[in-house]
Amino acid sequence: MMPTMEALFKINAGAGAQLQKTPIPEYGPGDVLVKIQAAALCGTDLHIYDWNPWAQGAGLKLPVIMGHECCGDVVAVGTSVTGVKTGDKVAAETHVPCGKCYQCKNGEQHICSNLKLFGIHMNGCFAEYASIPAVCARVIPQEISYDFGSVMEPLGTAVRAAHEMRVGGANVVVLGCGPIGLFAVAAAKAMGAATIIATDISVPRLEIAGTMGADVVINPIKEDTVQKILDLTNGYGTDVIIEASGSVDALRQSFRYLRKGGRVALIGLPGKPIELEMGKDVVFKEAQIMGIHGRKMFETWTQMENLLAGGKLNIAPALTHVLPLARWEEGVVLAKNGQACKVIYHP
Repeated sequence: MMPTMEALFKINAGAGAQLQKTPIPEYGPGDVLVKIQAAALCGTDLHIYDWNPWAQGAGLKLPVIMGHECCGDVVAVGTSVTGVKTGDKVAAETHVPCGKCYQCKNGEQHICSNLKLFGIHMNGCFAEYASIPAVCARVIPQEISYDFGSVMEPLGTAVRAAHEMRVGGANVVVLGCGPIGLFAVAAAKAMGAATIIATDISVPRLEIAGTMGADVVINPIKEDTVQKILDLTNGYGTDVIIEASGSVDALRQSFRYLRKGGRVALIGLPGKPIELEMGKDVVFKEAQIMGIHGRKMFETWTQMENLLAGGKLNIAPALTHVLPLARWEEGVVLAKNGQACKVIYHP
């Protein structure tokens, strides 16, 4: 009889998911089989759970095991796998590159032209075991906990944004204190930002931002964000904006307090097009705007590992709930109603 495991499936179109028994996955020549020790709930998982328009257009083939942020131990490796061995602690890189396209051959695997996504285009990690392409199984230091390892994928997006924006010695504004925004606060702090200003409409999340390194927190509902940031920066405006809210209004407004020569990293995904006064907001300011689509493979991972292993990244306050996978529905509710920041499942 084939050994089985518990796994959380998106079964069919429509809202919902189902925890059920399924065979432990087979793994191919280029894959590794991982015993999952911790898996993190992401906003993408909620999109799939709700089966919203984004999920409907994401190329999922149902049924699929949900989840893509995870950490665990390698228990078996495929015949062609090198560089990863049984017993290694690994975290999953979600982006699965083809290795053959123009981007892959020019150091841009993370934006591969034929990019596949672990947990979306293939079974994921809300399960006791997962088969992960070896190219995406990042061996991490033992001193990094499984819970921290499970959030290295979203953390890497924030770390990369802070690195690309050259935050050392700079005044930095982080828009949105969801998990990636909070991780951006921690990354900016670790990389030597002079002043970190975090904005959100959630009072609990602003409190967490303060514990993670924000010097100033602003609730746009209660304060004039533009005027306060201009006052804090002697009228010049901020050097760096890291946009992690997806708010159309917040992003449009932010160009009013971006200084001339300032830098903007775009992480959040607005739900509709944004109108900017390109002359005043961008051209005459010589604003530098960069989209951030995940982590560099694997420069960002090396930076993260060094910072985490060295105790420089303060991410624990963002990991608000740890639950057994059997209580997955509780985690979804906590995330949806804003009570949780980052939910970690232990299969």
